[in-house]
Parts: sequence; C-alpha cells; structure tokens
Amino acid sequence: VHSARGGSGAMSASPVANVTPRMSLYGDKESASEFWVQKYERDARKNWDVFYKNNGDRFFKDRHYFGREWAHVFPAAAAAARRDDDDFSGDDDDDVDESDDDDDDVDPLDRMGNVERSRDDDERELGPAPRYAHPASTIHPFPGRVILEIGCGAGNSAFPLLDLDPRATVFCCDFSPRAVALVERRRRTLPADKRDRIVPFVCDVSREPLCGSNGGMIPPGCVDVCTMVFVLSAIAPDRMPDVLRNVSSVMRPGGAGRVLLRDYADGDLAQTRLGDKGDGRKLGDNHYVRGDGTRAFYFEKRFVKDLFRDRGMALEELTVHARAVTNRAAGRRMDRRWIQCSFASAEAPAAPLPPPPPPPEPEWRRRAREAEAAREARAKREEAERAAREEAARVEGERARAALSRCERKVLESFLDELRIAGRVTADEIAARLG
Repeated sequence: VHSARGGSGAMSASPVANVTPRMSLYGDKESASEFWVQKYERDARKNWDVFYKNNGDRFFKDRHYFGREWAHVFPAAAAAARRDDDDFSGDDDDDVDESDDDDDDVDPLDRMGNVERSRDDDERELGPAPRYAHPASTIHPFPGRVILEIGCGAGNSAFPLLDLDPRATVFCCDFSPRAVALVERRRRTLPADKRDRIVPFVCDVSREPLCGSNGGMIPPGCVDVCTMVFVLSAIAPDRMPDVLRNVSSVMRPGGAGRVLLRDYADGDLAQTRLGDKGDGRKLGDNHYVRGDGTRAFYFEKRFVKDLFRDRGMALEELTVHARAVTNRAAGRRMDRRWIQCSFASAEAPAAPLPPPPPPPEPEWRRRAREAEAAREARAKREEAERAAREEAARVEGERARAALSRCERKVLESFLDELRIAGRVTADEIAARLG
C-alpha cells in the first residue's frame, strides 16, 4: 500500500530540569502517550481512507521492478528486462522517495531531478531456504500461479504483477475501501482476459481472515507468491504476527510458496526526520506516526528474521539496501535505507485467523437500544398489573356469586336494606336491577 515516506525537522532540545512540565496530549516531548497509540490504531483504516480520498491514484507510481529484484520468482519478466533496459537507471529505489505531504515529512527536493545517487555497501544475507522453483502443477480452478498482494493501495503493485505472468491470478486486498475502489475502477478498463485475473477485495489482514475456509476470499493453500511492499510497516508491531499467520494460512505448504517483502530499514532518513520532530511522533521502538495519522515502522534485520521464523517461514534471501542521495544544488546528503527479502512458506499452513468480533456498538445506538428496552419493560409491567387487577376482580365476583347462591332470602333482603340505609344504593336501583 504504502511507498516510503519520512519526516524533516530539527532535533528538539531536552527539557530544562527546573521547568515544571506541562500536561500534553502527546505524552512526553518525544513519545506519544498510550491514549494516542491506541487512537492511531483505532483510526488506522480511517486515516488511510482519508489519504486515498485526498490523493486518489496520483500519489504512487506503478512498481515495475519485481522482475529485476526477484528474478528467480519472475524469470520471464527478468529476461524481458535484460533485453530492454529502458526502465532501469541503475537504482532500485523507485518508491523510496515518492511521497510528500502537508507536514513536510519528505523533503520536496527528493522528488527533483537535480540529485546524485551513490550506492553504499548493501548488506546481503542468504538463508537456509532453497531457491524458489516454479510449481509443477496448478491448483484448481486457477489456470496458473496465484499471487496475493497485501496492502494493494491503488494497485501500483497488483497491476504490474498481472503483467509479469500471463496466466497468474492476482488477489489484492487493502483495508481502505477507497483504495480498493480505485483498483476496481482501473480493473474495469482492462481487456476481459486481464480483468478476470485480478480480484480486489477489502480486508484488514491483521484482524480479518484471508482463508476461504473461515469466511475469507482465498482458498486455503493455493497462494504461490505473496508480496508485501511498504505495507507491513504501516501495521502496529504487535499485530504483525497475526498478519503472517493470516498469510501463511493461504500459502502453498511444504515451503513451495514465497513471501516477498520490501519495506523501511532502521536508520532511514525518514526515521531520523520523524524522530527529530520530537512532538509525540514516536509510538514505540522504531515506530512513528506521520502528520496525517498514518504510521511507519523501521525494520531491523533480526526483527524481520525472528518475525518470519516464529511462523515457520525460512529465510531465502535478505538485503538491506543503502543509498546516499545528494542534492547537488543544496549540497545536502540524504541516506535512504530499505530492506528487501524473500521467505519460503511454512511446511504446514497456519490455522486461519478467527472471524473478527463485531465492532463496538456506537453510543447513540446503545442509548436507543436501552430506551427501547425500558419502554418494552414498562409496557410489560403495565400489562401484568392490568391482568392482576382483572384476576382479582374475577375472584371477588366468584366469591360474591357463591355467597349469594348459599344465602337465604331474608339474609339477602336484610343486606340490601343495610346498603339502602347507608346510602350506597337506592330503592330505585334495587328495583331496576332485580325487577
């Protein structure tokens, strides 16, 4: 979903010890309070929805580097890229400085052409997983491989992936309904043969199951390749294990599938800028919030390897890329770092995520429900009281009739005289009722 974004600003000075600190909604000067950490988590979908409302499909560029960066996963595309080098400038940081926002999280100079990029020493590591091999057979009903794009945004990875494999089916999801609507709009413009091979859908992969056996969209054990491009960093670290469990539930078993990750690395310029702002941007270790409420996590190699290892996914290859971007006009050096890796799927798929609990009831709906329940209780109470009065009257009437059937005429006449003398009934009333 998310291309690289960052922040700018000067390092804030430490508070003077003699000054009484003021209360702040953001917690201390550097770290956000627990209230804001939870609020950013609750509002994550809304904040990205607003992002796509404001930016549409104009913010990110299509990512055409999959065949180059993971040539063994997309060999046909890699061969085509070698024959035609027009789209390759020698750098593979196509989407590390794409963004800008009203809070100046990314220096606008990053987007200008008057820059010089130098390649620092990349950190490359090979893991125990064997080299990826294309599956010998397909899984019914899919005609070719199945690719899953997590956090598809406006489709800037999904549509290039569709072009890499003419027989592949591409499932792509995002938890922003506006983003998925952008993908659907672009999908409708494709020829029929391509249009039927891309399936966009709304899903919060940290909470909602992907697996069709548990209410999701994807059959279990069918995904050959899963791509996560600048999306895992937008999810709270404590939710990341559930994301990988969710992905594992739909991957091919036996280590036959691949999860391709490309995201921010610890020490990136954007992380430094966000940390330097010192206005409650830090949510936790390597975890920050931007001015628009979207979040970014900056990965260390060990964190990534442990995260996937705990889900039974063996490392195939991991590279931390480092680029020094120098603006020649301003003489400013900008260090960009991102991590890129591939992991084999687990030997056995993980259990699907359970369906999410229903959302909390809005306050207005709770009040209306309680008022309606009070009205129903009051009506039942009044009905019960009326029925009790009627029953009491019936019982009294039966007692009176039973007494009349047993009494002598003289006793009845004497009783009526007493009522007449007491003024409770007149002689005319007695004559009218008994006459």
